[in-house]
Amino acid sequence: MKIGAATAGVRLGEILLQEGNKSTHHTQSIEFEYSKISRFLSEESKPSLMPEFLLDLSSKSMKTINGGIFEAREVSTVEMSLEEEIVERPTLNLNDSQVPDEPKPLIKSENTSPVIGIDVSSVRVGESEAGTIYSLRGAIVWREQQDYNYMRCGPLTFYLNDSISRFLNGRSQTSNNMLYAAWSPLNERVLARLRNTLERWMQRYASSKLSKGIVLIDGSLTAGTPDNPIVYLTELLRESRENQNSVIGFSKDTRLCYSGKKITRLLDKSTAPSIINIDRMIAPQFPSSPIKLMGRVYIAKLASGGLPFRVDIDRELSEETAIEAMGQLINSDLVEQGYPETLRLAHILSTFTANEILAIQRHLTIEHGLRLTPKMNLRRSLFGPYGT
Repeated sequence: MKIGAATAGVRLGEILLQEGNKSTHHTQSIEFEYSKISRFLSEESKPSLMPEFLLDLSSKSMKTINGGIFEAREVSTVEMSLEEEIVERPTLNLNDSQVPDEPKPLIKSENTSPVIGIDVSSVRVGESEAGTIYSLRGAIVWREQQDYNYMRCGPLTFYLNDSISRFLNGRSQTSNNMLYAAWSPLNERVLARLRNTLERWMQRYASSKLSKGIVLIDGSLTAGTPDNPIVYLTELLRESRENQNSVIGFSKDTRLCYSGKKITRLLDKSTAPSIINIDRMIAPQFPSSPIKLMGRVYIAKLASGGLPFRVDIDRELSEETAIEAMGQLINSDLVEQGYPETLRLAHILSTFTANEILAIQRHLTIEHGLRLTPKMNLRRSLFGPYGT
């Protein structure tokens, strides 16, 4: 397996987009000389890959800390990758009185189609006395024929504190005397909104460049929270249908439970590839909720010995079309562990490594004149070698 096409004419480039003299955005891309290799991620459409308003927000937020002092996040180069967990979703226990449908075998389609996966990650870079610095990065991975290719956007860095978060969140009525804490629910909410905005933007960008393919996203097709408005997902699904694309969401983890066990356990004894429709068990949980299930919910096990996952497929597609899309996915992408390879690579390429965090910290000291200060260890100061 190779990332990128092993053909003549492949060139790995780096594009620098600058906002004034202070904001630098790096987009890593692969360019192809032969259009038959990649027709839907073309040179002409690169400028729209990163939304300008996010670049502007990044630049403005970082200017507020120019020349300041911050404590760099301590990382070890032994750590291979790091990612922020933003939202802790509550467990949802489904009605035990409902009997789930029997699993159905998935028939591998004879047809293949292009597959594209998108993922975005965020990481905490450091803290000041008044706020926290975060970085975002997104990755798009697509497969045509036998080659995997990718584009990466970022890192895009934001400085968030309560005053900035109140401004971005439109909560000017909140007390200006609120003391900053290293973990602020408001900051976490704004970070989730920024991350979701970048992810939806990249998903729409990728889907607009694809025709008669499969768009894989990380997570469910559920929307309706302040951080994940319905309008963004509605537009993504609508444009995808216009391009005859099938949008499928894979959740790496689910808190849906049935009879005291994770819902994915329903496929423990099933022969792969198989799928079970659990949508009718979940829909009654949101009768009048602002949260909308934009996708029909399944549990799917795509490979023998692989793991089962919650899978959401665009609700506007017919049941037959949705199952056919899953059959095409099995024939078009590697699913050895039950998880599509394009989406797995998108996660790996978007996640920050410890070395990359160190590089971002170094960049901030040069670009914004930030001064590093060691993190104070109160226990070590008080108790010396006994402060463990």
